[in-house]
Amino acid sequence: MRTTAYLLAFGLLIPFWVLSALTWVATPAWSAHALDALSAYAAVMLGFLGAIHWGVVLATTPAERALLVGDARHRLGWGALLVLAAWVAAMLPWAVLSLSLLFLLLVVSWQIDRHWLDSLPVGWSYQRLRQWFTLLAALALLAAIASWLRPLLPVGGA
Repeated sequence: MRTTAYLLAFGLLIPFWVLSALTWVATPAWSAHALDALSAYAAVMLGFLGAIHWGVVLATTPAERALLVGDARHRLGWGALLVLAAWVAAMLPWAVLSLSLLFLLLVVSWQIDRHWLDSLPVGWSYQRLRQWFTLLAALALLAAIASWLRPLLPVGGA
């Protein structure tokens, strides 16, 4: 199960990096499409990460939930809030602002998950998987944000 989870998680990073690379190498029109597609994809992934909290609450008994950090209502609320915040971010009209907010949401959600999900009784480390996923997705978002500055960079040598 661990191998499957890692393969799927790293496979889900491919669109982050392909779209981020396109923002650098594509024509301006295609670069704009790549930025919009990356915003939409990042929002979907944040929705998935928010749903993990729902899964934890729904898959555990009240006795098991008592052993977890965080109240069940807070976990459900956080999962729903993350989805809504990601959707709002993806709908912003400026790609650089959208991606910046999605980057911030990804980092904040990782910090909350580190706190709340430490008490999960899993046989393999979800935290480690989440750490790598977050790092690589966040770097792809930062690279795409940096591509927005491409028109401001000097062309050629000095």
